[in-house]
Amino acid sequence: MKVSADAGVDLPGMARRALDAFAESASRRRDRDSLMDNAFAALFDLYRTATPAQLRSPAGLEFNATLAELLVSGNNPARLSLYVVRSQTAAENGQHEAYRPACWRRSMLELLGEEFVPWRDFLSPVDLEAVARVDEALVEVAGNARPVSDEEVPAWVPESHWWWWEPARQRGEDVPDVPEPRDSGTLDAVAD
Repeated sequence: MKVSADAGVDLPGMARRALDAFAESASRRRDRDSLMDNAFAALFDLYRTATPAQLRSPAGLEFNATLAELLVSGNNPARLSLYVVRSQTAAENGQHEAYRPACWRRSMLELLGEEFVPWRDFLSPVDLEAVARVDEALVEVAGNARPVSDEEVPAWVPESHWWWWEPARQRGEDVPDVPEPRDSGTLDAVAD
């Protein structure tokens, strides 16, 4: 990835840090949660800094190809599966102050799958089904969850991440023009 001259940001360095974090997660046996959290944090930093054009550039596509290899190597499949399971647990406990953390985890999964590597390339069919259950749990508990105020929804959150506004939507409050919770569609990784 090219260095952004206008902001003085080292995108190649950020991309390298993200890949290094996923490589470390693939190779180390300990610190499962912190390694995956660190990898998502590095990837998120890259997402927030890079422009859509940079993410889709030849260097961005090369980054995605390398990331795709890392996501299915070593310990990463098990760690990603655990991340999905913990996201589902957070969503199911959303009415007990875990709604915002569940939204955050769900958004990290969405960014990874939408902006970098499609889920079907690295998540197992069981994990794909679990993501759908995360969404179902977010809808189910939203009515009892403490609403996430507009100030608590991070500015970077795209409107397509409907779960952030679901508690307010269910209460009939004014929310940004966000899509309704969507059916995740087919969960058949082969058919997609």
